[in-house]
Amino acid sequence: MPVRPQDAYCENCGFRLGERTSLENLVTNTKTLEEENQDLREKLRKATRRPSRLAGLGLSALGFTALTISILFESSILAFIGLGLTFWGVLLLFVRTTHYVKSQLLDATSRPYYVAVERLLDHLEYEGHPVYLPPRQLKTLKVGTIFIAAEKNEEIDYYKLSEDLQAEQLFIQIPSGVCLFAPGVGLANLLEEEIGKDFTKESLDDLQRDLPSAIIEGFELAEGVEIEVEGEAVVVKIMSSLYEAFYEDAGERLKRIGCPLVSAIALALTRATGQPIFVDEIKPEPESRKMIVRYVVLRGVER
Repeated sequence: MPVRPQDAYCENCGFRLGERTSLENLVTNTKTLEEENQDLREKLRKATRRPSRLAGLGLSALGFTALTISILFESSILAFIGLGLTFWGVLLLFVRTTHYVKSQLLDATSRPYYVAVERLLDHLEYEGHPVYLPPRQLKTLKVGTIFIAAEKNEEIDYYKLSEDLQAEQLFIQIPSGVCLFAPGVGLANLLEEEIGKDFTKESLDDLQRDLPSAIIEGFELAEGVEIEVEGEAVVVKIMSSLYEAFYEDAGERLKRIGCPLVSAIALALTRATGQPIFVDEIKPEPESRKMIVRYVVLRGVER
């Protein structure tokens, strides 16, 4: 019986025997790319409010000064000027400027992560479906973990696995598999900030109401998002996603991990339900620029 590549790993450290250095470099590069992608998403979301804030404070100060002088000298002209300056000053204080980034740039910055993941999985010869694990510890609430088993049809209790999983664990011996950092974790955390509520405190009904507006209006990542619950499945329809180009040449394994937006929605679902989630099917429709994503909630042992 031939020896599988995953059987040649050290039980203590989880690295391939005789090839520890190359695999360490690959894992390190993957983590570096993950951090860079998260920083880029942070910069995309942050507003450069300093110029508008200074102008707003200046106009507000002039407006209040004009209003004060108009009261002292009983001048209606100064009163109108003061009201106008105050109005525009307050308006500028509440206006935030946003950096707009082309979809090609978003795709280009996220693609190296997927290339590194694909190389790693090809190196390990793992064939299992990617499954998003729910956070079970306080320190993992803002972290997103994907588990990929070595065997495709292996029965795994993902609920128990998520409870026993350590935060920094990469390779797992029983069941045999690897844990990856979800590409949408940074975006999922930003969506939580936009909504103003942790996904762990939201129900599926709450997500149906809050998540589309955060994606569409908060970050303009898509022109439309519809979420429907169908039994153990959640069907999400995304119209004109900024990441639609990702699926043009992505393999089946990477499609099941999903682009950062699909990944972020998966993390939102697994945090809200407290159950493992996997992407069962993605149907891109290039002509209508619509994408239908079907998520399945796993309860207990994989079916």
